[in-house]
Amino acid sequence: MLNLALGLALLSPPAAAGPCDGIVKKAATAKGEALAAAYGELARCDKAVAEAEYKTFMKGATDTDALHALSLAAIRAEVWNPVWKQLEYLDYATRDEVAERLGEACATEPKVVTFLSSSYLALRDIEFQRWGRAFNACTAAELDAWVLSQVESPPDQLFDEKYNSVVTMFVKKQRAAALPALARGAIKAAANGPYDALLMQMDEAVSGELGGERSAADAQALEAALVEVASNVDPQKAKAVADRLAAAGSGAAAARLLPRIFPDRVQPGGGFLYGAASVEEGDCGGEKSVVIHLAEVTDPGRRWLILPEVEKPLRAVKPKLAKCTAAAGDWPVATSPEPLKSAKDVEAWAATLEKAWSDKGYTVKVQAEKVIALK
Repeated sequence: MLNLALGLALLSPPAAAGPCDGIVKKAATAKGEALAAAYGELARCDKAVAEAEYKTFMKGATDTDALHALSLAAIRAEVWNPVWKQLEYLDYATRDEVAERLGEACATEPKVVTFLSSSYLALRDIEFQRWGRAFNACTAAELDAWVLSQVESPPDQLFDEKYNSVVTMFVKKQRAAALPALARGAIKAAANGPYDALLMQMDEAVSGELGGERSAADAQALEAALVEVASNVDPQKAKAVADRLAAAGSGAAAARLLPRIFPDRVQPGGGFLYGAASVEEGDCGGEKSVVIHLAEVTDPGRRWLILPEVEKPLRAVKPKLAKCTAAAGDWPVATSPEPLKSAKDVEAWAATLEKAWSDKGYTVKVQAEKVIALK
């Protein structure tokens, strides 16, 4: 028997309108398709009464087949509100089955498409989320088009739970094919919408099954979609995209966004300027000393991170604390976190390093080294 919530079973049926009394009474004895047929008859008699009496008929639907038929009868009659609400009275397993079967019915029942799309505005967040399986089970092109239009029209707020539910449904169904629409939505959301949430959904769209690695094709599609987003948003938002690309191993793609992110840092001859330094530390007769070996670094814009390229040359420069007891281990190497405008900015960045070591009680000297020109 269909497992309805206890509260539903205890409800007293509301009084029916006189002309439809006989039809309502059929709910006590009709079964299966006969129950659904009686409900359709009641809706034709009086839609308001049919809406009020849906729970009465629902009690007579003692299995999921009967409830499915009853739901379709109500949807065909455009008595939607009680059908939308009915999932809250069902246990989880039954709820999922009912939603999924109604979603599958959209292939032959056009009004199911309208029933589902209309739920977006009609229902509260949690009520709408319960119909997720129906959206995923529906194969109607009309509903797919509606979902697509919602994804590409994000709300003007940082997070909207119902919108995120639509996007989650879309991603679960479309997977990597969802990326172009997600990118368009993210571009529109960049000013005042759920931008970060859409970036996360783009990652989810190409996540490997059961925690596995994403395919090369999916990784390439994600990279292209993220670059499209970054190319159409402001520099700060573009930087968030580049950070994601770099973290995913697409450093070259992130680097291509540098002119977009730092348009005022592009050097006169092209490329970018960074500061980099290795720190030589030693004990000089009881005095803690540090030499900051500072170098300007030029890069044509092919790297998001220059650190791996400059560690070796900066550690190979001539030591200046040869007569002191050197600290154990390799010299630490640091780079400016982003491109800099000029040599003065390199010096200013170096001054922050100098102060940090001085504050630790070290005697600090800055040693200028040759420019490191990356290719």
